Amino acid sequence: MRPGGVVSLKRLNKFGFLQKNKLLFFMGIAFIAGIIIGSISVARGGRAAQFASYLFERYYTKRQSLRFFNIFSVELIKNLLSTLTFFVFGVSIIGVISSPIFCMTFGIYFGSMAAYAYSRFALQGVAFNSVVFVPSALAFCICLFFAAKESSEFSSVLLKLILPKSRPLNVSGEFRLFCGRILIIALCFALAALIDAAVSVSFIRYFSF
Repeated sequence: MRPGGVVSLKRLNKFGFLQKNKLLFFMGIAFIAGIIIGSISVARGGRAAQFASYLFERYYTKRQSLRFFNIFSVELIKNLLSTLTFFVFGVSIIGVISSPIFCMTFGIYFGSMAAYAYSRFALQGVAFNSVVFVPSALAFCICLFFAAKESSEFSSVLLKLILPKSRPLNVSGEFRLFCGRILIIALCFALAALIDAAVSVSFIRYFSF
């Protein structure tokens, strides 16, 4: 773009943007599908609702009883384990399938928790979702989508190598890029843990379930 140039949104190629970011879009779709599955399962009651109740009580009780550093430490370990999981997925051919499944699984968790809070506590549940749960989970979700994208991309590179008539690829160069991006995502996951702890400590005391 020339210095001083103006970017027109009308000229942006929306389909080109989706093509370049199709994996991010796909991970988002998997996550949304998980939310729908989790929400419907809780609405139907039964064991799904009981499990959502257990998850919610565990989430609420831990954050109510722990201090900032404790919450941050617990969430940091969980987030770094998620990063390590995506790294392992990426350096194997299972990452192509496992990464979207991981996103869908978290979507089910997210949908179950949010649906249970709303159905069980009405307006107070909506407030809890808006102030505590969703902001904390949103930072994690952004990191999740990018980690899943990078994992799936490098896994597909490895998968292409075992296919017949595959073209030569600079795997070492791709691997260095993959490791660098995963490291950056790990730092973002650490920031997500920090946001989770800060939001929980600041607002969870205003809710009583």
